[in-house]
Amino acid sequence: MKKVDRRKFLTSISALAAILPLSGIASGIRPEFFNSQAFSFLLLGDIHFDKFKHHAVDFMREKYPKDIRQVISYSHITWENLPDLITTTKALANKTGAEFVVQIGDFLEGLCGSKELAALQAEEFIDFLKDQKLDLPFIVTKGNHDITGPGADEVYIETILPWQQKELGQQVTSANTTFVRNNARFVMFDGYGGPESLEWFKKVLKNHKEDHLFFCVHEPVVPYNARSTWHVYNRDPQRREELVNLLGKNNAIVLGGHLHKTSIVTRNTPYGNFIQVGIGSVIPSLDAPIKNHIKGVENYNSKLVELEPDFSPSTLHKRKEILEEEAPHIRHFEYADFCGYGAVTVKDNNDIELSIFANVDKTPWTTVNLSKLRKL
Repeated sequence: MKKVDRRKFLTSISALAAILPLSGIASGIRPEFFNSQAFSFLLLGDIHFDKFKHHAVDFMREKYPKDIRQVISYSHITWENLPDLITTTKALANKTGAEFVVQIGDFLEGLCGSKELAALQAEEFIDFLKDQKLDLPFIVTKGNHDITGPGADEVYIETILPWQQKELGQQVTSANTTFVRNNARFVMFDGYGGPESLEWFKKVLKNHKEDHLFFCVHEPVVPYNARSTWHVYNRDPQRREELVNLLGKNNAIVLGGHLHKTSIVTRNTPYGNFIQVGIGSVIPSLDAPIKNHIKGVENYNSKLVELEPDFSPSTLHKRKEILEEEAPHIRHFEYADFCGYGAVTVKDNNDIELSIFANVDKTPWTTVNLSKLRKL
């Protein structure tokens, strides 16, 4: 496939933006003049970009004492391993012609202690990507860490959204945003926007005419490990059911993170199936082992809580209950404990292929046809 570089990608979208109306519901536009409908993009999960200087020590000691060790760890990972991850993904983009990067939230660690430090962290992340010369639009989803800490919400509005507007070459006024590439619509869903996000998504679907729907959200829609209470609308079952049914009706491919694990799930609904891909990109070491590889729908059950036997004993019963309720709807299940990156290709025959790479490996851990899994 012919590579479309960053300048061409943005120029094509911007040129069409000048002649086509932008709605407040779905500002994505379709570059019709590309001959091939095939394209590919790279997929990154949680990154947690961090440096020690991004944090007020007294604030951390008072408000987040249990997270100090995490900040130290993520700062080391940012320094030692993140450049290798970006270098590897850049090489894959050059090889495959990937046109942009989709990142699934928690690109920042947050917890800074002041608006000034939160702004510094966000600005230094953007500068880091420029220094790495990735030269691809870097499109992010809002994660919980990206808006955690004093002033972080404001920084997201004042720094992240304008950056995203430049990356996409179109109007971006909210963490809920959408764009179209060839025959696929991408929805960047604000999982922390409450009921308003779901209402926005329903409006987007009224304009959805494309063959494929990629639904990008930080927290999983379908729980898949011991932390089964960590999913979108976990305290609002009615809205979660509505979201699940909308995803099934539109045969969506959900791209999620948050858990720092890898998984591929096919989930059915009364209206159709959807796929969920879980990925993390916080790489503890370049040769970190792959642990707890589980495959098969028979293994999606309450025993998944045993993956973390010491996690939240007070919620054990509830977490088991959630998994048992989900189990009858699962048509495919694969899980493993590792972080890395992914590549997604939409082919001319409309098949969608996913490759997942462990750590910074150049050989895929797995390559699957998501279109076939969606039909199970």
